[in-house]
Amino acid sequence: MLHGHITDYHEVLPHVLFGDLTGFVLHAHQQGDEELVRRCLTFLALAMKSADARVCELVAVSFVENVGPWDPATADFIASWPDALRDEASDQGWRNYDQDPG
Repeated sequence: MLHGHITDYHEVLPHVLFGDLTGFVLHAHQQGDEELVRRCLTFLALAMKSADARVCELVAVSFVENVGPWDPATADFIASWPDALRDEASDQGWRNYDQDPG
């Protein structure tokens, strides 16, 4: 993915790259490749805990927001996320309807 990104853009554009990563993770989820999804989400959760605010913003804007946490269709997928990602999704409007029906 990174090599293709650099070939296309001649540099690393973090938000574009993470947008591509979002599509990659969503596709893996739709295909049932839960091991790959778990590894990606673990990486993203660690990044979300970074002391570098720019890294946290990158994950929040170019992954979590791209998934669409306000869309009820994503609720089950987001419910499976590590805490750091779920917390950000919640800040962006996601609700875990299984635990909070109100």
